[in-house]
Parts: sequence; structure tokens; C-alpha cells
Amino acid sequence: MPVDQSTRQKLANALKPLLPKAWKIVPYSRNLDTIELTTVMLHATEIRPATSAVGALETDFVISVISPKADPTSAQQDLDDDVLALVLDLYGMGVIIRQATPTVVQDNLSWDITITVIARKDA
Repeated sequence: MPVDQSTRQKLANALKPLLPKAWKIVPYSRNLDTIELTTVMLHATEIRPATSAVGALETDFVISVISPKADPTSAQQDLDDDVLALVLDLYGMGVIIRQATPTVVQDNLSWDITITVIARKDA
């Protein structure tokens, strides 16, 4: 199995207990027919040799947290505190946080959290 797939699944599994129970995880980037729940989508953006660990790879991911609310003010109120809590939880797990920026996905307000995870091939 390619490293980014196992890393992606490990990330999705690690995210699940950090998210509010009503949120939905979509582990791959794709168009969504409808956004009825706050949705977390994972995008792998780069894989490269790790500079800090010989024999390891760094994989960059964007974690998109997408609000189902159409009104921008309601969407911001809905996401801001939970996204901040998620970033702090990821940081506490030792994940390298690159940035978190507000954006729009399919006309819905979202936050893109860019992270780096280090992966090694299982022995």
C-alpha cells in the first residue's frame, strides 16, 4: 500500500475522536453532492523525504472543515471555536501545524488546516 494511503487512514482515524460527533469525515478530496453536516475532508498535497528523520517521509495534508450553513456569519460562528480546538488538539498530538486559513468550498465557508505528518514504513 502506498505510504500516503496508510498515512491518510491513520490521520482520519486520529481525527475522529477529536471532532464533534455530528461531524462527518471524508478521507479523500471530492465534490460533495450536498453539505448537510459539518464535513472534514482530507487532501494530501505533497510527499517528500523527511529532513528530520532518515528513512521517513513527510506528507502534507490540508484538512478542510466545511460548514453546512449558507450564511457566512452563522458559518463563522459555527466553525471558529471548534476549528481552534481542533488545531490545538492536533498540536498537542505532535502534528506539525503549518497554518489555518478561512476559505470557501463549494460555496460554503470552510477552514483549511495545513499540517505535516511524518511517516515511516512499518517494519
